[in-house]
This record gives sequence, structure tokens and C-alpha cells, in this order.
Amino acid sequence: MICAVVRTETSEQAVSAMAEAKRLGADLCELRIDYLRNPDLPKILSAKPLPVLATVRPKWEGGQFDGDESVRFGLLEDACLHGADYVDVEFRAYKDLKLRDAKLIVSYHDFEKTPEDLEATALKMASLEPLFVKVACQPRGIADLARLVRLQKTFPSPIAVIAMGEVGEPLRVLYARYGGRLTFASIQAGQESAPGQLSVEDLVRLYQAKTIDDETEVYGVVGDPVAHSKSPVVFNDVFKHLGMNARYVRFKVDDPAALPALVREMDLRGFSVTIPHKQAVAGLVDEADDIVRGVGAANTVSVKDGRLIGANTDLPGAMEAIQDAAVRKWSHGIYGMRALVLGAGGVSRAIAWGLKREAARVVIANRSFERGKALAEELGVDFVRWESLADARAQIIVNGTSVGMTPKTDESPVDASLFKKDMVVMDTVYTPRSTKFLKDARAAGALGIDGVEMFLRQANHQFRIWRGRPIPTEILKEFSQRL
Repeated sequence: MICAVVRTETSEQAVSAMAEAKRLGADLCELRIDYLRNPDLPKILSAKPLPVLATVRPKWEGGQFDGDESVRFGLLEDACLHGADYVDVEFRAYKDLKLRDAKLIVSYHDFEKTPEDLEATALKMASLEPLFVKVACQPRGIADLARLVRLQKTFPSPIAVIAMGEVGEPLRVLYARYGGRLTFASIQAGQESAPGQLSVEDLVRLYQAKTIDDETEVYGVVGDPVAHSKSPVVFNDVFKHLGMNARYVRFKVDDPAALPALVREMDLRGFSVTIPHKQAVAGLVDEADDIVRGVGAANTVSVKDGRLIGANTDLPGAMEAIQDAAVRKWSHGIYGMRALVLGAGGVSRAIAWGLKREAARVVIANRSFERGKALAEELGVDFVRWESLADARAQIIVNGTSVGMTPKTDESPVDASLFKKDMVVMDTVYTPRSTKFLKDARAAGALGIDGVEMFLRQANHQFRIWRGRPIPTEILKEFSQRL
């Protein structure tokens, strides 16, 4: 169930918010009485369009109520009297109350960490025999997320495990996949009651969370940052179009070494890899394709019989885009052209390797001299200092850095004077689609390739690896126009 959190100041606003929650597709509402001034519970509850979970969260557990406990429990009993369907009582302040027809939920919150004794605490909560136990914690990394998923899957009685913050987003979305009773969502962005809470619209539209079940196949994107990623939009729309019971979510990953445990606990079928983990993941996989072995960077992983199979689709996606542009610009391909690759991360490494394989004359530049020089020597290509980029005399320029990516869209990794009319220029950044780097290049008359083109091409290769078939052409065309 998707529970929309109603946290308004007036009773009239609460009634309107509940109606909006129903319109958006929520299954029930959490009425946060601690946010209300002079709550008129009979008025609110008599107008409820959905079942209501009544909560009066105290400040000592992340809420707004700062009064006497007897008053707080009196408000909960009043909610039960006037028709609340469920009532939330904090484990650390638990005492019996007159539930009437309401069902009891016992809750525990930690906004800073995932406590070492969480599992033991949850068992103590279950001994009170509530309808279900609710625990909400802040995972400090994906090792904590894997632990929370395991608790959700293996707990011996009904439970709702809420993982807060950006790291916890996958469990908020996929709660039903791992046996969760409900997930909480804001009615609209900016009204979140806990860190990382998604909106009802996102859960219903983007993730189709109302139809997730224990057979749903799970994919995702691994990186840091990942909030900007358009991959969930693309892959979830493809899954929906093809009638597949599959979802694609974002994983903010601090420590790639913890990925195997996360794959195991969440039964992942595959994942994309983005900044800054492509090289680390290449060293984690059990098997790798020729490109991964050649460049030492993986952006695609499939899981087969528990084994991680690494691939690199950045390279074919980029090479196709650059080759097509080179033919349009000069009526011939990449062969023999001078190509400048900016950056020394996973995507730059792959593109430089691929350009060399296509017999381009490759030059690498990186702000960190040592790292850039080392990559150039490893790949057997030339290196130019960042302050001397013009010396590369490039005909092709590829930005493999993250400079210019949302939110710092007014930045470019290079000065506009570097660009000339007789150039092909590609930016691997795709949020925003038209970066300052590309605007400057096009203003100089260069042929610009945006990151969306490369992104969609490599996504098509990823889908083929995971599902054995390409993304339908009409979907790719539609995304190219929409993103």
C-alpha cells in the first residue's frame, strides 16, 4: 500500500490533501496530527476518502508535538473514536490505549543511523502483537540498505521497513517485492515528512509501485551521484511498454565492495554503473567482456546464477554516435582523425580506447596531471596538459568529465575559444541535454553530439544484454525527442 502523508496546518487543508492523495492513487493517508493547529478530528475523519492512519509524532522521535504525553495519547484516542482505521504508537513510549475499531501499528525511528540492535528491537515490538511493526532508519551506506532489505524479507511477522535518505530509495520503491506492508510518500514534492521520501506521483507514474510483487525483476543504476539519472524513466517506460513485470531504480553507492551483498539480498538481475564506480566494478565482476578487459571499466552488469558478468556499453554507444557524426561532417569516419578526450574516468577511458581501436590519433587531457598521464601511458596514446589543450589540434573533442552536469549547468570544462568550425564535439553529460560545453561548440560552428544520443544508444545495448532483444525503435525515437 502507498500511504500518502498529510501534514497540513489546518483541518480544512487536511481534508483537501486527503482528496488529492486519492486522486493521485494513494491507498491510505497518514494524518500527521502533530502538524495541525487546533485539529478538528471529527471534521477531518468524517470526510476521509481513504483509510486513515493517525499519528501524533513527538519531537523526540522526529515529529512536531512538544506537549504532555497524556495530551498526545488523548489525541490518538480521539482519532480512534472518530473513525481512524489505524493508529501509530512509538515503541519507546508504548502504552495501551482505547483503539476501538482502529488497528495498532508500533513504530521505531532513527534519523541518524541503522542501529546495531535493530533486529532485536523489532522482535520486542512484535511481541506487543500489533497489526504490523514499522521501523524507519537511516542507512549510512548500501551495506546498511542490504541489512534492512534482509530484515524486511526474513522477519517472522508482518513488518514495514522504511529506509530513509537517498540510499534508502530502492526499498521505498520496492517494498512489496521484499514483503513490506506499505511505503510512505508525500502528496507533492517539498512536503516530505522524512528524508528521501518520494511523492505519490513518482511511485505511481514512474515506478508503478502499486503493481510490484514478489515476482518483480529488479534492475538499477549504481553510482554517486545518481539522482540526476534518466535511466529509470527510460527503462521503466520500456518495461511497461513491453508488459514486463520489472522495475529499474537508483542505487546511491558509497562502497562498491558491498555490491555483491546488495545483489544477493535484493535479487538484482542487472545494473548500470555510472560515476565514479566503473573501474571499481570492473574489478568486482566474475566475468568480463573484451571491452571491460581492454579498458578496465564496466558500465553494465548482468547477474546469472549469482555470478556478476561485466560489460561496457559506453564504448559502442559513443563510437556509433561519433562515427555517424564524422560521416555527416566529413563524409568519412574516425580513421586518422585527431581526437581529444577530456577526463580520465571510466567513460573517458572507454572512449579513448575505442577511438584508438578505430585508428584515430588520440590525445588525453585531465586536470590531474598524474592521473591523466598514467592513463595515456596505459593506453599507449598521447597526453597534453590541461593548460595546453589547443596543442592537440583536435578534430574530435569528447568531454568525459562531469563538468556542466546539473546543478552546475553554467560551467564548461574548457574555454569556448578551443572550438572551431571543422570539429565534431561530443558531451557525455546528458543532464542538461544542451550543456554550456555544447552551446559553445555549436556557436563556433562545430557539429555537436549531446549526451542523450550516446545515453540512448548505450541503453539499447544494455537492454539487449539483459533481455536478449533491443529496445523498440519507436520508443528510442520518442525518448530522443522527450529527454
